Amino acid sequence: MIHVILHRFRIPGVIKCGFLILLIACFSVFFSFVFLSQGEIPELDYEDDLNYSAKPTSSFTQDALDGNFEKCIFSTITSNLLLKGTNSSLEDLFPDVSTETIKESITVKESSLFPILKKFTDMMSSFFRIETVLIEPSVLFCMLGPRFKKLLIRRNFHLKTFAKSTNILTLGIRGSDVAAFKKFDKEEKLRVYGFRMQIVNESLLPWMKAGNDSIFNDHFISHIFFKNKDWVIHVVPFYERGDFLWHASLNVNKNDLFQELYFAESDSAYENFTYQSLGFKSRHLTNINIPSNPHFFLFETPSSKFLECNSTVVSNFFKFNQTGIPKKHSSLSVENFNKRIEVGLQELKAIFNPLLMNFWIWSGTMLGWYRQCDVIPYTSDADFAAWASQVDDLDDILQRINKSDNLELRQRMGIVEQSLEFNLNCHKLRADVFFLYPESNGTWYAGHRPSKGYYFKYHHPNFTLCSAELLGHKVLVPCEAEKVIVTEYGSNWMTPVTSWNYESSIKNRGPNIYWDKNMLAKVYLDN
Repeated sequence: MIHVILHRFRIPGVIKCGFLILLIACFSVFFSFVFLSQGEIPELDYEDDLNYSAKPTSSFTQDALDGNFEKCIFSTITSNLLLKGTNSSLEDLFPDVSTETIKESITVKESSLFPILKKFTDMMSSFFRIETVLIEPSVLFCMLGPRFKKLLIRRNFHLKTFAKSTNILTLGIRGSDVAAFKKFDKEEKLRVYGFRMQIVNESLLPWMKAGNDSIFNDHFISHIFFKNKDWVIHVVPFYERGDFLWHASLNVNKNDLFQELYFAESDSAYENFTYQSLGFKSRHLTNINIPSNPHFFLFETPSSKFLECNSTVVSNFFKFNQTGIPKKHSSLSVENFNKRIEVGLQELKAIFNPLLMNFWIWSGTMLGWYRQCDVIPYTSDADFAAWASQVDDLDDILQRINKSDNLELRQRMGIVEQSLEFNLNCHKLRADVFFLYPESNGTWYAGHRPSKGYYFKYHHPNFTLCSAELLGHKVLVPCEAEKVIVTEYGSNWMTPVTSWNYESSIKNRGPNIYWDKNMLAKVYLDN
């Protein structure tokens, strides 16, 4: 039909071609409008060639431990032994000690741990066929070499000054091993070893699968206590959840003993870890195991409190936004986009975790987790954040990024002391890492406009860090997530926004701050 019209009016060939091109363009615009009006963005049709295997957890190295770490097992543990080689004061490690009662030394464990540890771990290994892992924080910290003790103290790691916990020890086991406690007539055997056992059961949680050996009908074992006349052994089962480990809070008998326990106040999450026997030091320590990276295990503890996805928020979001939510990213399918989020997350863990640096999901990525328990299905990037105060060696971090096969540093903006930000490329996914700085009444991080030579501050209230799950992985999030989200996105944060400008859309933006011209080459570096 179109060809007949063009021929009848004897329109020259060049004009015919131009007319056809214009017509095709109009049809393209029309169909794009139709897709967008339906909340759909057509997915590009190509086969994703991204193959990724997460880096294995770093193995145990004896360098992490003090050369005479066995003293922490064979001797009484005092604060002097804990602080050996750190040049730190008592209040650095025990900030809740009253300044009026500070002494030169505090007794942390009243007597040698070796007799009770050997008896208990031998019993668990020979009778229950279970490997236990020593996770008592004061003992693990005591065993570390000075370098990691100093680093943990710089990272604000603290120990609690318990008045009555000098006779309590905490060990961990795999959740799959708790089935052993249901298979034996154990009371008589335990009496031979001098122990009484108390099992704490909790109602089965939705994410737990009934077919797992560690789950029994409608309940699971959350904590186990072994008691003799001198000691309380607190055993914490760590259950596999996604690719990380999770343990339950202790929700019963919140008596004086409860106040003295670690690993009891909240559900918590840890990166999956292996363990190392201390038998390399002495055959008498063969059945005593510790986490393969004891310093990182301790580093995780303050931010381990686990926040379940808020099902009420998610339900309300989808209830009030049943239409108008685009279901596709602009250039990748949801599956391929999320795969890149996972790769970026795993690669950043491989970079930051060995340095004992906290990093967490932030901005739009945090909003998706809190509002939808997922990644926002129409977002264009991933957002992470870290504390600028934990950047001990920027060159070391940059070298680790450069060695990654899956991350590329596209641009570094700012300096460590002021407004640092990384713009990374992860297989065509943009990933931003913002660094936060303290201010008088909260924190701030920077947005940049390199072409204009200025940055500006996003202001936030203070917050602490907790653990959560995103795409089956452990992530860190602000514990006060909604307060942070409202600050950045305003009271309408439940409403999807598909057109977002990092300068004008955000609610907590400060004024432009211009760099001196002689600083521009230093603060804006492109790769």
